[in-house]
Amino acid sequence: MTALSLQKQYSLGELYSLAEQCSHDYPATLARKIGYLTEVQVLLGRRAAEAVRDYKRLYAERKRVYAEAYLAAGKDKAQRAELAIIKIRLQEADAEADKVRWHNAVESNDQVINSLKYSLKVLLAEYNNPASGNR
Repeated sequence: MTALSLQKQYSLGELYSLAEQCSHDYPATLARKIGYLTEVQVLLGRRAAEAVRDYKRLYAERKRVYAEAYLAAGKDKAQRAELAIIKIRLQEADAEADKVRWHNAVESNDQVINSLKYSLKVLLAEYNNPASGNR
């Protein structure tokens, strides 16, 4: 099964579930877990990119509405423009929080993958060491 078909076939939660089912005791299953988490990483990266795009679009929308309200106001231009964008500022704050959350998920998953790669390297060394008694 190719990576692309895994991403289309399984959701983020399902890939995490598949990864959790993989044992850390054997190189093959640990490698499979790393593979699943790598697919998760791709999906997380896409979500992180979408969150950045959503945030930037709200930022641009806020700037546009502010400028329009500023130009339309007779007096107290800045105050009227600020009042016009309060709702968008709140949406922008939520979008920024999502952006940070998805970025953190990417970073965290990357650390897990790196840790598992190290564990796999150690496990393979144990299996290849005659003194370990080959599990």
